[in-house]
Amino acid sequence: MVEQNVAQYRILSKLGAGGMGVVYLAQDARLERRVALKVLPTEFARDEERVARFEREARAVAALSHPGIAVLYEIGEVDGILYLAMEYVEGSSLQEQLALGTLSSSRVIDYAVQIADALDHAHRRGILHRDIKPANIMVTLDGRVKLLDFGLAKLLERDDETRSALTAPGTWMGTLQYCAPEVLRGREADRRSDLYSLGIVLYQMSCGRLPFEGLDGQVLVSAILSGQPQPVKNHNPVIGTALERFIMRSIAVDPDQRPQSAAAFLKAVREDGGVSTALEATPSAPVLAVLDFQNITEDRSADWLGTGLAETLTTDLKRLKLVKVISRERVQEAARRHLPPGAGHSPLIELGKELGARWLVLGSYQRAGERLRILPRVLEVATGEETATAKIDGRWEDVFALQDRVVADVMAGLEVKIDSSAMERIAPPETLHLEAYEQYAQGRQQFHRFGKDSLEKARQHLERAVALDPGYALAHASLGATHAMRYIHRTDPADLDCAVRYSERAIELDPELGEPYPWLAYAYMRLGKIEQAIRSGHKGVELQPDLVLAHYFLGAGYFSASESDPLFYQPAVKHLLDATLTDPRWGGAWLCLGEIALVCGEYDRAEGFLLKCLEIQQRGPGFGYFIGSPMVLATVKQRRGDTPGAREMYAASTASLESCDHLYREAFLALTACGLGDVLLREGRVDAALTEFRRASRLVKEYPRMLGRQRVLTRALVGMGAVHASKGESSHARTLLEEAAQVLTGIARSPQTWLWEGLLGQLYYGLSAAYARLNERDLALDCLGKAVATGWRDAHWLASDPELVSLRSQAGFQTLRERLMLLPALEYRPSELLQRSLSASDVRPSVGSI
Repeated sequence: MVEQNVAQYRILSKLGAGGMGVVYLAQDARLERRVALKVLPTEFARDEERVARFEREARAVAALSHPGIAVLYEIGEVDGILYLAMEYVEGSSLQEQLALGTLSSSRVIDYAVQIADALDHAHRRGILHRDIKPANIMVTLDGRVKLLDFGLAKLLERDDETRSALTAPGTWMGTLQYCAPEVLRGREADRRSDLYSLGIVLYQMSCGRLPFEGLDGQVLVSAILSGQPQPVKNHNPVIGTALERFIMRSIAVDPDQRPQSAAAFLKAVREDGGVSTALEATPSAPVLAVLDFQNITEDRSADWLGTGLAETLTTDLKRLKLVKVISRERVQEAARRHLPPGAGHSPLIELGKELGARWLVLGSYQRAGERLRILPRVLEVATGEETATAKIDGRWEDVFALQDRVVADVMAGLEVKIDSSAMERIAPPETLHLEAYEQYAQGRQQFHRFGKDSLEKARQHLERAVALDPGYALAHASLGATHAMRYIHRTDPADLDCAVRYSERAIELDPELGEPYPWLAYAYMRLGKIEQAIRSGHKGVELQPDLVLAHYFLGAGYFSASESDPLFYQPAVKHLLDATLTDPRWGGAWLCLGEIALVCGEYDRAEGFLLKCLEIQQRGPGFGYFIGSPMVLATVKQRRGDTPGAREMYAASTASLESCDHLYREAFLALTACGLGDVLLREGRVDAALTEFRRASRLVKEYPRMLGRQRVLTRALVGMGAVHASKGESSHARTLLEEAAQVLTGIARSPQTWLWEGLLGQLYYGLSAAYARLNERDLALDCLGKAVATGWRDAHWLASDPELVSLRSQAGFQTLRERLMLLPALEYRPSELLQRSLSASDVRPSVGSI
């Protein structure tokens, strides 16, 4: 059905299917928004009971209006097809999160509070959900929970006209593992039955498994009726006693033993769950997103002030530490998609929902000569209601004082008390130089466009701002970020030096600024200063936990550090998973996770991560767009023994890379050629393999600024050496391999050239296989030992790779295999998004030796 139309909805892809129909991702051509379109199959439309349930879902959901419940837009019928158009929730399902492992107690409590609040809203309106399970719970990009699929919702009012069409008492339409015992005994479901299902979800979040995991059929029914699951602590010894007690109470066999309402559940999970005061306050604390203010005069020369107001208001609101403020990077990226020119009120609501914001701060301004009027507004996302604050008038030259009045009025509009000491924290303006402020605002406008030309314009504006006011911390921070972005485009090391210098200066001027740290982490990583990168990365996560780049750069820093100590893979995985939870559209995080899983021999997991990246790549350029997944997927196929599939995937990689414009294009084209050359060589097609390795070598020469150039060159040299070894041209092969070894030694001393499919462990492994072809066993084993020491962890490929047959009888080979077997398996669980940054003592000393 993909690419077909249903009414005004164009089907884009299939999201899922169940007994109540198929759900598609679709584009509403009329309103230009994405929706989740649930379609009742044509053959089911003749079933009156199914049709009645389908229509009941529409009425049930339409009666609900809560930020924790997906919104119903429309119900319709066209050409005999019944459909529901509902809110498309971007993020990941709780089921997907649980596939990565158990959740922390604080996250369990946070999710439980949000779900119970949504259920309370539905129950008070006489509606049961009746299918509470992780697959029907979505977690948005900002950690907000939304309940999906009220297709099994049951109206509680006894006089409802659809009563006769509802499921008979004792019949369960949901998933058996989550079914309440009283329903299995033939009693009607009530509110406490929903709460039992939620209790099972809490058990699963805390333990990583269901209470009666592995049972089915009558055995499962008997276990549910007996109600004797293993204690939570048997599976999660670190869980708090109070939280365990609450979970076990929630899944009691006797409904009277459970919380009697969602409101009581909500109260109890906070009390029995042992929630700290700080965590308990989090769900109710205002979460704000500040949008650019609009210039409502015809004087376009003042357009820059809209960005300036938003930037400085965001900074001031963060300083107050009374509200959670979403980073400007996330707000700007979402606004580009939701707020085209002339957008009305509805896109603002959608924007706020995506950001997980409770409130949007926006407004307009007018400049008339030397007078300025600012008209701030506060929009509540859940209700769509606006609170207009007082008009703020003053002189143009007093704009900094006017901004402080905007902050005070916004806080008053939110009924958040702000004392004089808090106002003192924001009283000193970032700059007193009005022209420097203008240059900064214009620079930020250009920076957020992320183009090569716009970054150059941003640099020029920000350098003028710094020249006009050398003490302007925000301008220094933005200039550091701009140079870090320019390095990604230009690969000029001077940009990294500038990124560090400006970022460090911003921190000297204002130690509370969060903006410099993620970019500082990236610059340090590329400079090979891994310890500093990790420390800066942790600080960035602490200060900007909603910013995907903060988590990503920290994860990448640990990934880079794994070349000195493979134990760093674990924290890399944790922080990269945090990045995917913060914003699952950031493809680079999925690519890194796929590469780590591949290097560790976990092919199924690697494939899953890489397919996520490929999905983002296939959407085309935009936020999160990242290339390279087909290249790594080809390696996965090769390791599985699927040679034709590997060749096919390498061909797909080449085709996609040749047609794209991306900073890693040339490097990945060359690495793809090396990968294909390796497959061809192993098939005995030595001339074809040599052609591919030479293609890679030529690309290295043609693009001297290629990121990771030395690593790509090493792979090409190793490949050509292996080809000549296969041809019996030993002398030529040794020359090439010696050159590769020399380049590799330089890479080990300068790790900033880090690159996917060019990891040190991979390069040493390839060199070992090439030496094995020359029958140089001692050299091959030496390189294999270096491969393991620098991150190679694929025990399966080590044992099955035909290139290493001649080494397997060697004592040194067996020792290496045993070393790999002793390494702990990686746990794919995200860490806490709001965790405290590590102190210097938390960074392993071995990093400093890099």
